Amino acid sequence: MNEKINDEVENNNSIGQLENEGEKLEQENAQENKISNEKNSDDNKNSSEEESTENNEIAGDEDNLETIDSLKKELSENKDKLLRSLAESENTRKQMEKIRIETSKYGIQPLAREILNVVDNFNRALNLKDDKDEKGLEEGLILIQKEIFSILEKFNIKKIKALGEDFNANFHQAMFEKETNEFEDGKVCEIVQDGYTFHDRLLRPVLVGVAKKSNENSNDQKIENDENTKSEEKN
Repeated sequence: MNEKINDEVENNNSIGQLENEGEKLEQENAQENKISNEKNSDDNKNSSEEESTENNEIAGDEDNLETIDSLKKELSENKDKLLRSLAESENTRKQMEKIRIETSKYGIQPLAREILNVVDNFNRALNLKDDKDEKGLEEGLILIQKEIFSILEKFNIKKIKALGEDFNANFHQAMFEKETNEFEDGKVCEIVQDGYTFHDRLLRPVLVGVAKKSNENSNDQKIENDENTKSEEKN
């Protein structure tokens, strides 16, 4: 009887031990599963962060490529504009140079055309000489002179008025001094050769003679002054 009871107690103890071991195994498995789940969660989180970082890097690279392409396009457009501007400037320079050369070469064409009329009139005047018509020749030369002055005036070439004026070195060139009582001292008393201006520039100075007081006039003045002095002393 006692043996039977002991066997039952042992069996119960064995069952209890088995149950404890089973519970222990279940706890260990649960703990392992928890650790495994946490590890998998961390792995998933890290993987997600890595994927996000890679996606951000790819997006950044794409933005950089777009920026580079935009800069290349802008650089190409600016280069094209610069080349066009340089070409236009060169064309303008060539046109201005062509105009300058043509102006220098053909600028006197209107004056030359007017001078041809003067040549024709000279020929007509010379033909009158053959007929021994001196009066007609003189009249023809006077008309030619008037025509020449008209042409000069037309092209703003004007004769400088100098006779009786004060000597001006900017427009007059003194050739000699002349003693005279007709003009004041320092005045232009004689024209050797006419001078002309072209617009506001001197084309050719007037060649002139400049008046100075004559010795005779000076002596008369000196005698008169002496007589006045003596008269004052007597008084």
